Amino acid sequence: MLNIDIKLEKELENPILVAGLPGMGLTGKQSVDYLIGKLNAIKISSIRTPFLGVPAISIHNGLVEDIPEEIYSFFYAKLDNKDILLFTSQSQPATPEWQHIVAMRAIETIKEYNVELIYTLAATPIPYFKEEVDVYGVATTPDLVEMLRLNGVKPLSGEGAISGINGLLLGYGKKLGINGICLLGETYLVSGMDKIAPLAVLKALSKILKVEFDLSQMEKEALEFKEQVSQVIKRSYKEGVEEDKPKYIY
Repeated sequence: MLNIDIKLEKELENPILVAGLPGMGLTGKQSVDYLIGKLNAIKISSIRTPFLGVPAISIHNGLVEDIPEEIYSFFYAKLDNKDILLFTSQSQPATPEWQHIVAMRAIETIKEYNVELIYTLAATPIPYFKEEVDVYGVATTPDLVEMLRLNGVKPLSGEGAISGINGLLLGYGKKLGINGICLLGETYLVSGMDKIAPLAVLKALSKILKVEFDLSQMEKEALEFKEQVSQVIKRSYKEGVEEDKPKYIY
């Protein structure tokens, strides 16, 4: 139904999967794209099909752009003797059925390479802007939940759900015997592009994996983002105060 042909002519030693698809704040997508660039990852597979993308066309300066067909891709990178597979996409499948199919086939594919652990990167919503955000996590075993706690990640308490492929990868991984973790950075931008949550998530991942990522560019972007949002908040507050002032005096 959906074939994924990975072009990787080598055996991997205890590889991990790091996945991040579009979601709140574009947190997971930005995080994985950043790693792909900084780790000089090579593309090893793409799912080529037009009907799994967003049911819309893109327009630039009045011109209709081509419908993208290369939407979901696997990449490979090596860092500190760690083999890392990365998985991302331009969009989430438009229907729940295809979200399940893509997630299931992705897991079946990486199982052939003996992936030992899955990390998905995502976000959890908060109702207000924070300059320093927390990272929450879920895992497929109690031992991994405790490991998250020891690395400064707050396990999500109570009942809940992680929607889309970022969550389904863990579910199908668990079903096929591959443990997994989802790291969720706090974001107040449900539909916009956050710059703080991706940085927080990658810092948490770096600590868990005990590897150093070059996060300097992301740190610069996060600082600029904080300054921009702070100015917007101050301006909104000032305008609100002005509106509350009496317009005339008796």
